[in-house]
Amino acid sequence: MQKFILLPIIILAVLLCGCDPDLDIDYDIQSRQDIVVEGWIENGGFAQVILSRTIGIEEQFDSLSVIDSTIRWAKVTVSDGTQTEVLTGRLTTDQVPPFIYTGNTVRGRVGGTYTLTVEYSGRTLTATTTIPEPVPIDGVTVVRCEDSDTLYRVTARFRDTDPGRNYYKVFTLINGRDSRYFSSFLGTFDDTMLGEDGQGEVAVYRSFRHTDLDHYTPFFSHRDTVSFKFTQIPRDGFVFWSDYENEVTNGKNPIFPSMTNLQGNINGGFGIWCGYGQTTHIVSIPDSIK
Repeated sequence: MQKFILLPIIILAVLLCGCDPDLDIDYDIQSRQDIVVEGWIENGGFAQVILSRTIGIEEQFDSLSVIDSTIRWAKVTVSDGTQTEVLTGRLTTDQVPPFIYTGNTVRGRVGGTYTLTVEYSGRTLTATTTIPEPVPIDGVTVVRCEDSDTLYRVTARFRDTDPGRNYYKVFTLINGRDSRYFSSFLGTFDDTMLGEDGQGEVAVYRSFRHTDLDHYTPFFSHRDTVSFKFTQIPRDGFVFWSDYENEVTNGKNPIFPSMTNLQGNINGGFGIWCGYGQTTHIVSIPDSIK
């Protein structure tokens, strides 16, 4: 059996996992060095890609090993079928690992198809994604939690008129606290939760990170200003993020710990290359309380 730490998008799930360091697992040394991709492109935006190497679960895992896993010298290209762009790598303080490849030519558009190619150390990885139609938010409700005077629940209402199977993902950012958008806790779902008229509600929760282990709450505090992205995503993005949330949910469970790799769409490696049809919304908690 094989088990790898997928960085950066699986860091949280692994840190939560209660693993026995004496567990006897037969590891393949070569596959331990597989490449992990976290890449995305939004409507109106440019491609962004983070690359790292897998780390065997029996190896030392700390902030230094995370940084050492970063891949800085890859050739990363994105094509929309007409233009092909080589992304530029740069240092960043917005995420771990602290290095990202970004584009500035091929801009995401709704309905577009985008092919990612990563060339590194004699290996070539590929993936393709599309950007679905964004779904607008009809309204946002903020309600004080019944058992707290300082915490508030945020709910967004929307309506999807597309008769096909549709998938959604929510990301949140607390202004002044977060440096980038993070996956909203339990923020991945499909249209099976909608009514026959396509109307539905989604809880907008704070993101969950390993630094919040001892004091995490999914709710927001008084005076928080919250930005959230409501996105429609392709099916492979839905499968990936659903797996991720299962890892997060089960990570602290001693009976059902996380024991699987995430299902991605990267040919030749691990991870996800995903298109997001997104709309962005800002909620000021003091001004929105019901």
